[in-house]
Amino acid sequence: MSHILEATGRRKVLIVVLTLAAVLVGAYLIRGALRSQLSGATRRDSRDVSDAPTVKIIHPQRRNIARVVGQPSFVVAYERTSVYPKMTAYIEKWIVDIGDKVKKGDVLATLFVPELVEEFKTKKATVILDKEKIDLALKAVKVAEADVKAAEARLAEARATLGQYQAQVGRWDSQVKRLKREVERGVVDPQILLESENQWKASTAAMEAAKAAILKAEAEVLSRKAADAKDQTAVHVARANLAVAESEVKRLEALVGYLTLTAPFDGVIVARNANTGDFVLPATGDPTAMRRAPDLSPSGSAAPIYVVDRVDVVRVFVDVPEWDANFVRKGSKASVLVRSYRDQPIPASVIRTSWALNVKSRTLRAEIDLTNTDSQILPGAYAYSKVHIQRPGVWSIPMTALTYSGDKTFYWSYKDGVANRMEVQTGINDGQYIEITNRRLPTSSSGDDDGWTPIDGSESVITAEDLGILAEGAAVRLDDGKEPATK
Repeated sequence: MSHILEATGRRKVLIVVLTLAAVLVGAYLIRGALRSQLSGATRRDSRDVSDAPTVKIIHPQRRNIARVVGQPSFVVAYERTSVYPKMTAYIEKWIVDIGDKVKKGDVLATLFVPELVEEFKTKKATVILDKEKIDLALKAVKVAEADVKAAEARLAEARATLGQYQAQVGRWDSQVKRLKREVERGVVDPQILLESENQWKASTAAMEAAKAAILKAEAEVLSRKAADAKDQTAVHVARANLAVAESEVKRLEALVGYLTLTAPFDGVIVARNANTGDFVLPATGDPTAMRRAPDLSPSGSAAPIYVVDRVDVVRVFVDVPEWDANFVRKGSKASVLVRSYRDQPIPASVIRTSWALNVKSRTLRAEIDLTNTDSQILPGAYAYSKVHIQRPGVWSIPMTALTYSGDKTFYWSYKDGVANRMEVQTGINDGQYIEITNRRLPTSSSGDDDGWTPIDGSESVITAEDLGILAEGAAVRLDDGKEPATK
């Protein structure tokens, strides 16, 4: 029995040994296969690295780059004026209709405001009345001046009379004194002295009366002068009233002038909302106009009485995209195609630009003016405009030599047998060549950015059928085997 167990144990050991041997042999074989594959891959990689891509080298060249920017546009009148009433009124009569050509100052319609017309008449009559009041006041001043002179003459007369009576009083006073001495000596009869004393008293009374007359005459002179001053003041007041009345007449005359609606310039009537008897308002125009009438007021509730377009010159607006905006300026050559007018483009030039971009559309508004003496180019027409951009003598390279990453532009630079990517700033292009203006210098060892430097034509630019095979710092082979000449 023990022999049987021993034989069974030896068989199990043998099976384990054989299994381990098989595993080791398989591992050895797998390792050899992996080494062979890795060695082959290494040989292939070595062969690929040594096979550097073949490229060509070019330098930036001076070229005249021209480009045409085409954009849809539209035609508008050189001037468009909406005629609204100045005041609340009725339309008395309308004279012109849409399509009528008018000259500056031509009457378009007349309005009617009865109370304004009557007030104007009243003010004109007031002016006439005030002028007559001034004439009457001037005459009163002349009368007052004459009265002053008369009073002054009476005053002078009273003063002269006073002098006469003063002389008489002095004479009779000396006569009485002399007679008194004679009476005392008994030479003269007392009756004579009495008579002289009566004469002296009478002269004294007359003198006092003359003094009173002088006071009265002086008061009269003052009164007449005051009346004269009053009349002169009345003249000034009358003249002031006349000035106020004339100013009011001018104001009302201006308002009455607004009752006549006239053309602001030579042009064509493009909208009429006037109807006989319409009640119109200064803020909204004609509230009875159709809601879809042209040129509605900002409130959208009413329309102007008339709309007049100046069409001897029309304006064409072109919205130039931001990319091209910096190259479009006053004087840039342009052409405009208005198919409703003719099938051939009209040569023109940019008259003015808005200078600043529209913040919403990021476009530059450029204006082209077209002479329209025959009035055949209609405002509102669709147009297609082209603006010619010219950049003479700029450094340029083929557009195929550039690569892009995000919003940055690069070209591959060649130096010492390797390729390096160089960031560059570009300008206008004509679809084949593109203007390059500056290149960014390589980052210094300290990590500081040296900034931009202008293109000078010495740059070695790599071109190839497929720039995607190039890698930063990778070796490249020139197609002619020669190093590029340094400019």
